[in-house]
Amino acid sequence: MLVLKNLVTRRVREENASNSSLTRRVTKQEEQRVRSSNIDGPMINWILKNLCLVGIIVALAATGCAPNVPGSSQPREPQEPQEITAEPSASEVLSPIEASPEAAVEPITSIVEATTSSAAVTDSIDNTAAPSDVGLPIAESFSTASPALAIAVCPEPFQRALEPWVQRRRQEGMDVTIIASQPTAEALQQSLITANNGQCRYILLVGDSQLSLHNEPTDPKLFVPTAYIDADVSAPYQQSPRLPGDYTFGDFDRDGIIDAAVGRLPVKNAAELTMLINRVIAYEDSNNFGRWRSRVDLIAGIGGFGTLVDGAIEMVASNIITGSLPGSTRTRITHASPTSDFHPGIAEFTPNVLRNYEDGARFWVYAGHGWINELDRVPGNQFGRPVLSMSDLPNLRRSHASSPIALMLACYTGAFDVPEDCLAERMLLADDGPIAILAGSRVTMPYGNAATAIGLINAVYAERTPRLGDAWLKALYELSLPSTSNPALQTRRLMIDGIASILGGGARMDDERREHMQLYNWFGDPTLRISADAKVEIAKPADAVVGRPWLIQGTVPLAGELTIEIHRRLGSPLPTEIRSETRYQAANDTVLFSRTIAVQPGAWRCEIEELPSSLTDGKTALMPIIIKADLVGKTGFASGWHAAWLRSAPKQPNESPTSDSNTVTPTPISR
Repeated sequence: MLVLKNLVTRRVREENASNSSLTRRVTKQEEQRVRSSNIDGPMINWILKNLCLVGIIVALAATGCAPNVPGSSQPREPQEPQEITAEPSASEVLSPIEASPEAAVEPITSIVEATTSSAAVTDSIDNTAAPSDVGLPIAESFSTASPALAIAVCPEPFQRALEPWVQRRRQEGMDVTIIASQPTAEALQQSLITANNGQCRYILLVGDSQLSLHNEPTDPKLFVPTAYIDADVSAPYQQSPRLPGDYTFGDFDRDGIIDAAVGRLPVKNAAELTMLINRVIAYEDSNNFGRWRSRVDLIAGIGGFGTLVDGAIEMVASNIITGSLPGSTRTRITHASPTSDFHPGIAEFTPNVLRNYEDGARFWVYAGHGWINELDRVPGNQFGRPVLSMSDLPNLRRSHASSPIALMLACYTGAFDVPEDCLAERMLLADDGPIAILAGSRVTMPYGNAATAIGLINAVYAERTPRLGDAWLKALYELSLPSTSNPALQTRRLMIDGIASILGGGARMDDERREHMQLYNWFGDPTLRISADAKVEIAKPADAVVGRPWLIQGTVPLAGELTIEIHRRLGSPLPTEIRSETRYQAANDTVLFSRTIAVQPGAWRCEIEELPSSLTDGKTALMPIIIKADLVGKTGFASGWHAAWLRSAPKQPNESPTSDSNTVTPTPISR
């Protein structure tokens, strides 16, 4: 292991030296911003290119031997949380500047850990699902005989405007208690403990926690404080020594296991609160069962180090997140690197982000650099345009009935305690903004980002949790656990933990994950209903052969229009003849074949008379494909998928044999 680590370090130095002449000129301010990036491109890129390391991990997985993660060799209970501290000094809540250049050289563990994940562990061709987590105490800690309790911390001027939300939740059978805000986090924590009847599952904070330059609430009447803990793993990269976050309010017995999910509506007046509640109602009561429900929009920023980092960030975007999603998901990637097939062009980048937002997706995900009031720039210098900034928010267009849930895996975009509004706050309050947003309050780190995304994806898609807060509770509990606590969790984190372990940086992974429980906060209603869509069942098909008929069949739970599609792998090589101006559309258009049929509940069949030769490039004898099915009904939406193989037409007797005529051994399919 030491030899590998030294080899990596030496090779990284060589990469940096060889690319020094390509480094662009930047202002001192921007240099600090770029240097404080939590992703070092050359190092990541080299590691990703040298698959021998990944091969070691895959070999370990194949033999059933999990990596020995330093510091995590034995399961242990979550650590005792730190005491909630008072608000920081005025200098700590000023619009923070990024960490100094001296803090830019991160340890190998922090730089590498988010670049690969359990997403890289490919899906089995037989479509066998991974085992679900068992024994999670979050769901079992609530009695089924008593309704779940939601506590709303609501300043008196907002309580009348909150009443429609209160009545709605009570009509759903939920117990709702309203308590007044308190001037300090300590006092608010005690009020929440007093109000809890032992069944509290959700806490809604109604109001902002902004502090003025003089370390006072910007509006004491509407102030809802947040809790601060000391930075630990991320301390070398933080400008402020303490990290703001709301999640500890949900830990009533201070045992480190979160009992209630916390969400904040950072409103400053009753009109904003009424608007957000109306949007929640429109979202939950929506009868828009369109195909946007199976879509995930993924935007990846640029690192600012040149072409090497582009591939690294793209790998994070395409492997960690898309690889963790179920196969039925239709993912659209927009990447800031001009060398990426997913790059729409500098001038068209933000317009494409806005058009895709309007087109609709269940989740809108950004991974890259971030700042208090904007995402990273394209190109990545002071002359570039932000991927998204405050000035772009009025241009967000999407019906309230089908708003996305946004995840911003970036620094500072959720710094809700600073004197100016952060991007996440203003984005939530935009007329057609996301229905809820997860964002980081200070500098976030690669491994913590990756683990957070993996945990939340599992909670939403595998656990199929009914409400947003339920998904976050599952994710928080998972973040608090070492990877060795159960086999399913170990599988999901196999790649990110394995790379960190091989490079000698695994000792503090547990601490980094727990610190991100504080760093990431929800802006939105934790009781928001996100009920899982129904499933389209697809029977295991025979191999598809070009030029021959093919039958796809299965069952559906409701009537509607069923769209059956055959997809190639997202990120698979594009034909060289595709023009540069159309490569972005071609890269995201993975559909090889599509057909829509009317169906009734029960069995369905899709008979393809002859698979066209255009499905393959004519050179590949065996190609992995994915069957995806979306059902748009009047009463609901359903989706499903199944992996399959597409074979080229067999050679005719009079054709000369080629090297492709040899038997091809299938390998597992990767989405």
